[in-house]
Amino acid sequence: MNWIIPMEPVICPQVKEGSGYIHEIKWDGIRGLVYIQDGNVKIYTKKGKERTGFYPELDVFKKGLGGKNAILDGEFVVLDEDGVPSFYKSLIRERVRNSSKLQYYTSSYPVCYMVFDILQYEDNILVNMPLIERKQLLEKNLSSLTGDDTKIFLAKMYQDGKELFEKMKKRNMEGIVSKKTDSLYIGGKKHEGWFKTKFIKKMLCVVGAIQWKSSQPNSLVLGIKPRDSEKLVYVGKASIGLKQSDLMLIKEYSGQLEQEECPFTTDEIIQLDRTGERFSWLYPALTCWISFLELTNDGHLRHPKIEGFAVFPVEEADGKVLTD
Repeated sequence: MNWIIPMEPVICPQVKEGSGYIHEIKWDGIRGLVYIQDGNVKIYTKKGKERTGFYPELDVFKKGLGGKNAILDGEFVVLDEDGVPSFYKSLIRERVRNSSKLQYYTSSYPVCYMVFDILQYEDNILVNMPLIERKQLLEKNLSSLTGDDTKIFLAKMYQDGKELFEKMKKRNMEGIVSKKTDSLYIGGKKHEGWFKTKFIKKMLCVVGAIQWKSSQPNSLVLGIKPRDSEKLVYVGKASIGLKQSDLMLIKEYSGQLEQEECPFTTDEIIQLDRTGERFSWLYPALTCWISFLELTNDGHLRHPKIEGFAVFPVEEADGKVLTD
């Protein structure tokens, strides 16, 4: 297999403008590459982990493209009940490891594949072909396979990035990606061809533990409470944003809520207590709003900030991401 390192957009605070750019919706899912080689279909994540067989929705490629070899780049997306991509649901689907349970997950978390690039066609590697020409080739050869019946979709191109950005904000989407029309496909982020402009997100979280330092709260250990989980699902730690009034509230509640049992579903948070300071579990009752830039592929908050405590019940902290 000729592995091609995926090209990643670079974060840009302002939407790129000019006739030399096209703009796409940034789909909040799991990056996935599909290798169609000699009639076989293999599926890989961005980091090269093979996931062949765990996305049967993509079996349509076995008959598609007229038997031609191809490498496609796109995003595996699971939509919520409002038709908005849910990263948490996409992550649940990506974490499936047991094929015996696959029927349940394909039914409960059906995947759409949003294709935005083609890196090989027939025996030709296309990474040195300008983006707009790759897009034309993709449209010509894949359009017959797309639609609601196949769950394969071509990423639509937009000319007005600012207009798209505002529309995506209203729809509570993740952001947009702006690409130079003449950009070559360069693996990683050391390029000046693709850029992503994202919204600040916020999520209602549950405080499941406190990490202490010198008898003072140092970090809040955060989780969400999905409807299908009896315990909290860990999403990260946060300390930025804590005010003096927050510290007083934490001290007041910690004694009432402290418990011996870990309220989280996994043991990964146990490894967080590296400082030797006191680390206490809490009965899940206290909720707070957390702003963050994005979710990692592990489902953790990136650059989280505590915006304040909330009066919402734990059941409301179900992982829904909102645009601030």
